[in-house]
Amino acid sequence: MTRRVVITGASGLLGAHVMAALNRDHDVTGVDRHPWWGDEPVRLIQADLEAPDLLPRIIAEADPEVVIHCAALTNVDVCERDPGRADAVNAGLTRAIARVLAPTCLMVYISTDGVLSGQERFASEGTPPVPRTAYGRSKWRGEQAVMESTVNHLVIRTNFYGWSSGRKRTAGEWVYQSLREGRDVTLFHDVYFTPIYVVDFVDRLLALLDQPYRGVLHVGGRDRVSKEQFGRLMAEVGRFSTAHARSGSVEDAPLAASRPKDTSMTSQRCEELTALTAPSCREGLQRFLADRERTLSQRTAAGRPKLSCSPPVEP
Repeated sequence: MTRRVVITGASGLLGAHVMAALNRDHDVTGVDRHPWWGDEPVRLIQADLEAPDLLPRIIAEADPEVVIHCAALTNVDVCERDPGRADAVNAGLTRAIARVLAPTCLMVYISTDGVLSGQERFASEGTPPVPRTAYGRSKWRGEQAVMESTVNHLVIRTNFYGWSSGRKRTAGEWVYQSLREGRDVTLFHDVYFTPIYVVDFVDRLLALLDQPYRGVLHVGGRDRVSKEQFGRLMAEVGRFSTAHARSGSVEDAPLAASRPKDTSMTSQRCEELTALTAPSCREGLQRFLADRERTLSQRTAAGRPKLSCSPPVEP
């Protein structure tokens, strides 16, 4: 069934992959301050979402059945230094979008594992959010804004990685480039998460759009890994040397925001809804590295090669 869809942050890492995947079969409008970087043409409104009267006009013209809100201020340290700005973008803008949607329009809000306290392994959707950073608090207020403004919503918490436009380097790309080029890199042994490759995330997001479920969902990888385990597994899969990779503690890093130590999540509810098993960390990294030279349309094409299951990473 063809849907009318609006995607915010459509030129970002996640938004661009969602655009590429949905654009083939749906009537999709993207919004972003930055230009489109995919290999297939799309309908993109290049504008600032915070511009006066822009949101009502876009929603009125597109008349969406689904809005996927990917736009956010995601730099954790920038948010810590300017929490007012973080709130304006991650909570205020989210509330403004939710309030102009028709009751029948599904709003999908992309949230983060950063809303969690960082003190529980494999947190479930029922785990109370206790964000430790300005970024996490702003995203939690964004979740609340969505839940208060519309019952027709999906709030999806995740932690994804992938290849971006190159406009700014993502965490996954930074680890890859450091390992490939043999740069000195410190990998934290005391920060745990359940990362998912962005294309695997998009596969699950698209499957969820066909489900009647409404509420909060965790969509992540199968394995709880430390940042160090993630980096060393990337090196193993990519056959990179780890001679310049050092194990370190986040406590010793000069970061503006104190990072939560364990934001791992269980994705069991998502598995039950979509019949898609959460991918292992190794599987995700294999796809990530294999997709490096592929275009957006090739990465997100239906029927792309699937990799065989692998055993979980030992914590």
